[in-house]
Amino acid sequence: MTNNISEILKDYFLFLRFCLDDTADIPASVDRIVWHDLLEFAKRQSLTSVFFHGMERLVGHENKPTDDDVLEWFGHVNDIRERNKFVYERSAWVVKNFATEGFRSCILKGQGNALLYPDIMMRMSGDIDVWVDGTPRQVIAYIRKLSPKDKVCYHHIDFSRVKKVPVEVHYRPSFMNNLVANARLQRFFKDEADRQFTNRVSLPDGMGEICVPTPAFNRIYQMSHISNHFFHEGIGLRQLVDYYLVLMQGFTADEKRNDERLLRQCGLLKMARAVMYVLHEVLGLDEQHMIVSVDKKRGKKLLDEILAGGNFGKYDERIGNNVNAGGVQKNIQRIYRDLRMAMLFPSESLWEPVFRLYHYFWRLAH
Repeated sequence: MTNNISEILKDYFLFLRFCLDDTADIPASVDRIVWHDLLEFAKRQSLTSVFFHGMERLVGHENKPTDDDVLEWFGHVNDIRERNKFVYERSAWVVKNFATEGFRSCILKGQGNALLYPDIMMRMSGDIDVWVDGTPRQVIAYIRKLSPKDKVCYHHIDFSRVKKVPVEVHYRPSFMNNLVANARLQRFFKDEADRQFTNRVSLPDGMGEICVPTPAFNRIYQMSHISNHFFHEGIGLRQLVDYYLVLMQGFTADEKRNDERLLRQCGLLKMARAVMYVLHEVLGLDEQHMIVSVDKKRGKKLLDEILAGGNFGKYDERIGNNVNAGGVQKNIQRIYRDLRMAMLFPSESLWEPVFRLYHYFWRLAH
């Protein structure tokens, strides 16, 4: 486990804070940054456009990137902006079409999170994750009428009929390996569903409207998403920046107490405390914006994993971390990962093989 963050990473983190706060002063770390190296780090963490947003505010600064670096950086940023426009439009189209078919829906993460950034075109977009109001059997039956061969799993079904962007249609926003904690998490989702399916926001440039989760829902849901990806493939700084921006929307003292209770009941408290550590170390999150106290030991492990693996663990070169593996090899990798995490996060690690067996029979039935 890393005991100290390198001076180079500290400089990157200070600059990242500046990039996310348009009112902040230019940090001294800018004088020491090697811009090409920062670009490589940004690509690993899917934060290219976020860092570029800060670079644009360094007009006249002595230490600036070369013309070649700017051109390479700008190429990535322009692609991200164009992709965001397309995914915003597709998200509105997906929500509208599900409404036409009688389904309420809500866009999870993705473009809802993008609206929280200083520039709503700067977040690197991914899949469209849409939560549809219906039972698993209802949603699966509807999707399979349109796209019979699409893959189904416990919380979503792929939907390949939407062209040029992957779409996951969720009947459950997320899940936990621990079946007891998972039952409590699913109860929370059910209790909060109506508020999410009616929380409408307008998209930029007249691209339409979508429903997005409320901040209160996101504080629990996105923590479960972070936990899920951490145990199944890996997590990157982009997801932690998303969560930071969720927390910066604020909450009351009563909401904080309620969040801590829910996180404990749903088996997420240890992960939440680790996330608070990472957000403090990387983005300077202060105590008033923390929903739980910091866990330094688990937080250091989480930060190690983030830095080693990058976005969704795609850059993890350690033994037993081939993200392109399939079949038996992928199952072996999960066992290896479970063993590495068992001491710090015992519940999700030890329940993972049980959930995998449960999921096998669940898929047979669906």
